[in-house]
Amino acid sequence: MKMDRSAQTTSVSTRLVAVCLSPEAGGGFEVREVPRRSPAADEIEIAVAAASVNPIDVRRAAGYGRRLLSLVGASRFPVTLGNDFAGTVVATGNSCRRAFAVGDRVYGVKPVSRDGSHASHLVVKGAYARKAPPNRNVQDLAALPYSFATMWLAAKAAGLTRENAKGKKVLLHGAAGGLGTLALQTLAAWGAKATAIAKATELPACYAAGATEAIDRNQNPFSTARGAFDATLNFATWDDELKLLPCLRQGALGHATTVHPLIQNFDELGWVGGAVQTIKQKKRMRAMLPKGSRHYAWVLFKPEAEALSEMARLVQQGRLSLPIGIQAPLHDIQAAFDHVRRHRPGRALVIP
Repeated sequence: MKMDRSAQTTSVSTRLVAVCLSPEAGGGFEVREVPRRSPAADEIEIAVAAASVNPIDVRRAAGYGRRLLSLVGASRFPVTLGNDFAGTVVATGNSCRRAFAVGDRVYGVKPVSRDGSHASHLVVKGAYARKAPPNRNVQDLAALPYSFATMWLAAKAAGLTRENAKGKKVLLHGAAGGLGTLALQTLAAWGAKATAIAKATELPACYAAGATEAIDRNQNPFSTARGAFDATLNFATWDDELKLLPCLRQGALGHATTVHPLIQNFDELGWVGGAVQTIKQKKRMRAMLPKGSRHYAWVLFKPEAEALSEMARLVQQGRLSLPIGIQAPLHDIQAAFDHVRRHRPGRALVIP
C-alpha cells in the first residue's frame, strides 16, 4: 500500500481517507489527504476514533455489488469504504446543536456511498449518530452499528419486535457471527427464547450471548427443529435456506435472511436476468413457508433511526458488545481487511 509520508498529519482544513483503488488493482489502498467540509444543518462532523471493517467492505473491494450500487452512486472506484464509526464531535450543523455538542463522544453509521467511514474525519447526519455512554470504550462501539442495524431490520422483517418478542421461540442460523451474537443479546433482552445454530466450538459463546439452547450445525440441526419456531433468521448461508423454513410452526411470524443472492443475481445476470432470478427464487421460498406464516424477507443494510435508538438503549444497559480481534492504523488498513477476509475471530477496527 502506498502512502505519501507528508500526509500522515492533517491541517484543520483537510482529512485523511483510506482509498480502495479498484478490484482491477487488486483491491489495494492508498491513504490520501483531501479537503474537509463543514456540516450542513442536519449534520455533525466527527473526529474518528475507530471505524470497523465488515465483510461487505471486503466484498465491495473485490467488486461485489457494482451494478446495484450504481443506483446510489457508490460503485465507481476509487472509493472509501466503511459504514460504522465512533469518535468525537468537532462541529455541528444548526439543527443538530440541541442534540449534540462539540466534544460529545458518539457512534453510528453512514449510508452506503463512495465516501465511507475509513477516514480521520466524517460528516454524517445527526439522525444516524448516538451518544456513547461514559463507561464504554468508544472505539469498541464502532463495531456495533452496521451489524446491529442489519440484524434489527432482519428481526423486524421476520415479524419480531421488542414489543412482541417476549416468550417467542426463535431459531438463529449463524448465531456466533456478528449479526448472530447481537441477535442473541437483543432477543434475550426482549425476553425471547433463542435457539442458536453454530459450530460446536462456538456453542459456549452462544450461551454466553443469551441463547436458551444451542445446536451443533454439523449434527443435522434442522431435523429436530421442524415446526417448532415462531421465527427463523438466517445469517449463515443461502444453501440452508430451504432447510430453515420447515422449522417454522404453522401460523408463525416468519423468516428473514441476510445471506440471500439478490446482489449477486444482478452482478452476474444483469438488470433483467437478475430481476427475473430474484423473483423466481423468492416465489419458491415463499411457497415453502408453513401454512399461515406471515413474513418472508431478504434484508439489506440501510441506516434506520429506530434501530440505532434501540441499539443505544441496549448499549446503555450494558447488553450489547462484540469482541475486537484487531485494531489496525489507517495506514495499515489492509491488515484489517485481511483479518476479515481470512475469517479470523473478533471484529476488525481501523484506528485513524
